[in-house]
Amino acid sequence: MESLINKIRKIEALIEGAQTEGEKNAAKLAQNKVLNRLLEAERLQKKEYALRTQDNWHRKLLLAICRKHGVRPYRYKRQKYTTVMVNVNESFLDNVLWKEYLEYSDHLEKLIEEITDQIIGKIHDDEQEDIIHGNLG
Repeated sequence: MESLINKIRKIEALIEGAQTEGEKNAAKLAQNKVLNRLLEAERLQKKEYALRTQDNWHRKLLLAICRKHGVRPYRYKRQKYTTVMVNVNESFLDNVLWKEYLEYSDHLEKLIEEITDQIIGKIHDDEQEDIIHGNLG
């Protein structure tokens, strides 16, 4: 994969330094061929992953992050509603999608907790739980 990227850089330099229109067209044709091989190599590295979220809020968050990065999430029939399927390569999943999901997930949980506390506070001000004294035996 790295060699394909190096080839693309060299071809881009040829395109910029081309003296004639024919040289430029030939370099662009070569660039398209190498790009197609790179895309094919990338496609072959992709795997299907089943990502499981804890609730509908987290599922919606994960779907938004996938779509932000151009990943098409999907779900098979009879899969749990909180399961999100993606087809990506492992490094992208680990270093981008899942990392961003965990970061936003923490923010989401804090916001939900704050909103829940505000609503409960409006219902009843006493935040202490009632403890029933009894034998825990």
